Amino acid sequence: MLESPLKRLFACPLKAFTLVEILVVVAIIGILAALLFPMGKSMIEKGNSAKCVNNLRQIGAAIQQYAAENDGVFPYSAGYKYGDTSGATSFTFSTWQAPLAYYLGIGQLSPSTPYTTLPSYDNPKAKHPFNCPSCKTGFRTYTANKYAMGFLPSGATSPYPRRNPLAFQRPTQLILITDSQTVDGQITGNTMQFDDTNYQTIIGTRHSGKANALFADFHIESIDRAKIDPAKNIKHN
Repeated sequence: MLESPLKRLFACPLKAFTLVEILVVVAIIGILAALLFPMGKSMIEKGNSAKCVNNLRQIGAAIQQYAAENDGVFPYSAGYKYGDTSGATSFTFSTWQAPLAYYLGIGQLSPSTPYTTLPSYDNPKAKHPFNCPSCKTGFRTYTANKYAMGFLPSGATSPYPRRNPLAFQRPTQLILITDSQTVDGQITGNTMQFDDTNYQTIIGTRHSGKANALFADFHIESIDRAKIDPAKNIKHN
């Protein structure tokens, strides 16, 4: 009578793994993890950078919509022009983001306070065009060029008048909006804007040591702040 294969299989003694074999397998798994983890992290960052570029594209479209309805000029980088000064709403002491929130669908118009924001706006986890996905701890993660956008400090004649893009001599080289290095959720925060004196500490490096930037002709590219030429990339003429 022939012995069944199944019976022969279970009749054979099972050989256990030796300690050396187990250690070899663990070492191989560790090596593979060490190789794959940076690749996975790099892929995530590339995805976040692509989302950041899309944010800037939407911001650029909003700036163009604003300009079309306001005599062709850009919104100020900061000032008191977008509401009252009572402090009652998020943007009464205003930054360049105040009027753009409406065009981006995260704000609403109000007769008493021209530009207000939706309740979920100021949140690091909020997914909207003013939050770069590579920054996990802050909100309003972009900064504006004072020379390109204009700046109106409280009670003062602006040394940076509002800009009409038709006056720019080098729109393809002039930065409008870019990643900020430090995140300031306060609407009066200095990181909301930069000029030729402080760009090295305000423009960000969160995308593999570089920043994504929206230029005055509304194209977007990756920039290295160490290679910025203030005369060409920050000042408008």
